[in-house]
Amino acid sequence: MNLPKIIIFTLTLLFLCTSAYAADQTCVYFFYGNGCPHCARVEPLIHQLESKYADLNIQRFEIYDNRSNIIILNDYFSSYNIGERDRGIPAVFIGNKYLIGDTPIIENLENEIKENPRAECPRLDNTATTGTVGKKSPSGLGTISMLTVIGAALVDSINPCAIAVLLILLGSLLAVGNKRRAIEAGFAFIISIYIAYFLFGLGLFSALQISGLSYLFYKIIGLIAIIIGLANIKDYFWYGAGGFIMEIPRTWRPILKKMLSSVTSPLGAFLMGFIVCLFELPCTGGPYIFILGLLAEKTTLWGSLPILAIYNLFFVLPLVIITLLIAFGFESVEKATSWKDRNIRLLHLIAGIIMLILGIIVLFGLV
Repeated sequence: MNLPKIIIFTLTLLFLCTSAYAADQTCVYFFYGNGCPHCARVEPLIHQLESKYADLNIQRFEIYDNRSNIIILNDYFSSYNIGERDRGIPAVFIGNKYLIGDTPIIENLENEIKENPRAECPRLDNTATTGTVGKKSPSGLGTISMLTVIGAALVDSINPCAIAVLLILLGSLLAVGNKRRAIEAGFAFIISIYIAYFLFGLGLFSALQISGLSYLFYKIIGLIAIIIGLANIKDYFWYGAGGFIMEIPRTWRPILKKMLSSVTSPLGAFLMGFIVCLFELPCTGGPYIFILGLLAEKTTLWGSLPILAIYNLFFVLPLVIITLLIAFGFESVEKATSWKDRNIRLLHLIAGIIMLILGIIVLFGLV
């Protein structure tokens, strides 16, 4: 037998052995995303099944960092006639069946493997398919409605706490007589507030995902939003009733005012912004925590960054507008303070109604 015939014979034998081995395996396609909390709950089961069944071939497709795999996943969604509302990850395809979401996969995948021994790798020409859909993360870079994000941010921004703190700072600096220095300090203060809130959000988001509490937290944030909304509405009808208001606690205010009055430069205002955040969080943190709870359950760290950036931009927007109005002489600190005091109940009402709506939307699964 000459060399070409030996090569052809060897390749043919390898092909037949490989085909026989592949045919004796059960093939499963597993689509997941790095940072997806629902996928993380499924991962231990995948490893367990691979160790338990020697003839199991689970092929993994990561979609958050690999855009090609998203295209493949969407092709399978279309082939298996899966509607837009049911699409998400983790997703498993085995034979002509699919499982989407952590609970369906955890509860059913092993049974499907037993019932479909030596199942071929899923094809894109399936016609008769069945499956189960449960709790999942959106396919691709999951996100939440931008309307929800902006709505919560605006609730946060019109909170009297942040406005009052800025006006105290500007009033103290303008009293010295240097308007330019006061305006520079105002913007330095706003920038530090933006940075501090962004970093706080990033930290809490990471803590929720790393601890695995994002799903539990997601279940209760709708209720939290409703409670915050009702508390703000209460402040419209019975401002200060029971000694509780959705603002900086009154016992903290003299300390805060004294600290703000000591600021004499833009650098001092910038540093003060980080300290002020600790005072403001009890009264302004509610909407932010609401959004962070949604993000931790529905998206990844990288997917959350632009959303946090947009949220905090809208959060500081009224502070920027007030500072500009005072800088160009359209408004004074005294007039702005008077407007805030006259409309403080209305601000609470608007914030309360928006938070109430957002809470109901979450409880009914509309976001």
